[in-house]
Amino acid sequence: MRPMSSRRSIAHTAPRLSKKPLVAALATLLAGSALSAMTQAQEQPQRRGGSASLLEEVVVTARKREEGSQDVPLSITAFGADQIEALKVRDLTSLSVGMPNVALDDVGTTRGTANFSIRGLGISASIPSIDPTVGVFVNGVYLGVNNGIIFDVFDLESIEVLRGPQGILFGRNVTGGAILMNTKKPGEEFEGSARFAVDGGGDGGLNYYAMGTVGGPVTDTLGLKLTAYYNEDEGYFQRDAFEPNGVTQEDVGAVEQTMIRPTLVWTPTDMSELVIRYEYTDISGDGAVAQSHTNGRGEPGAFVNYDRESFGNSNDFIGYQNIETDFLTVEYNQGVSLGDGTVTAIYGWRESTSESGSDIDGQPVWAFHSAAWLDTEQDSFELRYNGQFGDFNVTTGAYWFQNDLGYHERRNLAGAALGNQAPLIIQDGGGLYGVETLGLFVAADYDITDRLTLTAGLRYTDEEKYGDIASLAANQSIEEAFFGLDSGQINYLVDNRCNLVDSSEGFKTCPFDFNGKDDWQTWSPKVGASYALTDEAQIYGHWSRGFRSGGYTCVTPRRCLHLRLLTKNR
Repeated sequence: MRPMSSRRSIAHTAPRLSKKPLVAALATLLAGSALSAMTQAQEQPQRRGGSASLLEEVVVTARKREEGSQDVPLSITAFGADQIEALKVRDLTSLSVGMPNVALDDVGTTRGTANFSIRGLGISASIPSIDPTVGVFVNGVYLGVNNGIIFDVFDLESIEVLRGPQGILFGRNVTGGAILMNTKKPGEEFEGSARFAVDGGGDGGLNYYAMGTVGGPVTDTLGLKLTAYYNEDEGYFQRDAFEPNGVTQEDVGAVEQTMIRPTLVWTPTDMSELVIRYEYTDISGDGAVAQSHTNGRGEPGAFVNYDRESFGNSNDFIGYQNIETDFLTVEYNQGVSLGDGTVTAIYGWRESTSESGSDIDGQPVWAFHSAAWLDTEQDSFELRYNGQFGDFNVTTGAYWFQNDLGYHERRNLAGAALGNQAPLIIQDGGGLYGVETLGLFVAADYDITDRLTLTAGLRYTDEEKYGDIASLAANQSIEEAFFGLDSGQINYLVDNRCNLVDSSEGFKTCPFDFNGKDDWQTWSPKVGASYALTDEAQIYGHWSRGFRSGGYTCVTPRRCLHLRLLTKNR
């Protein structure tokens, strides 16, 4: 029996939220229209990123307002559109090299799952209920789980990597830092571009790319853009499959990815702007590739060790990974006369389903194979204001976020004991998990002199979580063949196979052996100062506290105190 051959027959459906995302999107539009009638004309905000060359300054939004990257008193590394293109950035992991105290890696056991770490604060787990320490934001919308965050990127306006706690303006789960990605809007002229590429050089096959974008103004107030991306990777690695009659080889690590992103920009007046973005992504391919260094053949006493610096592998199970994601953002910017400011409303909805299977042990014999199913759906809404009152610059607002997910994990163990035909032991488990959080924040800068600026901010967070957990150990099945009771078919002496939520295909619903619900409230302050030594250099320092969410299984909230004194030069 081929391992995991029945993976598609195991149904998994996560709970659905009762509200509809388009309803909230419409509410955002109506709220913005109401603001438009109450305000006076002012210039449309400068577009993000610009067309900076590799050496020019990038416009960033690290403080929820547009500023030059060298003017912001923060530890930030920013890449504009031209820099991203020149560096051939494929995904976020491509940016790790050259950034101090930043590691943007994936977990390794599940493709596409982030294991980001900044200044030593990170996680190393693929379980979606474990909250990150580095938050990822796309067009101002926080991505609630680490799974599916590492994906190919194309047609980006900017990428910003912020080091250190960012809790005042970005909320929870940014104790290590934050990564901000902004996609391009339609330009002022109608234009299009396309690119095709092929690369290789690894032990495996070739890698094919096709990407294109077209868009521009349709009317004086309406702009449209369509971006499409396709990638087919035949697999960077080559498997050494040790068979009784010799060695067979094949490419492994293959993946196919498709992304489509339409964008609409409507500017009914010089002081208002509506941006609607929708993105569909489909990723499918092999599972994660593992190397068992200590025994390439998997034969007791016959140690054929792999070089630790090689990509040699002999996985008996190639695995699989399928991810499908829908992502909608609605952003409305409205200029107001109060403080010559801007009111911004951002709604985000994201739904993702995934299934994966991996050879965890990395050997040519069946020791530990795993499968996982994940459904997640999130909604968020932020309303904020930024304005200038003499020497004061103020940013204040409110934030709401909700995320529900269902997770089912199956561990197929010790198949070598049955001649690699079936697992001796099967363990099923996982859980249902949800979070709802509300945040209120204010941040202000006060220019004491032309060179000296004081900064202060405060954020209040109220969070509630629930977790219903089915333990793996409580849902264990044992194949009877190991005890000499096999009748020629796969039967289980102890049969506790189960699914979460859906009980189709004859499997029962996994019983929950833990049900929990808790809530936390926290204050996140920040105080600091910056001083411009010259027009080209500044010194700055601040003290802040970040907040990382608590969770299940039973993790209390983490709070991080942060004190920095730095200089910045152009």
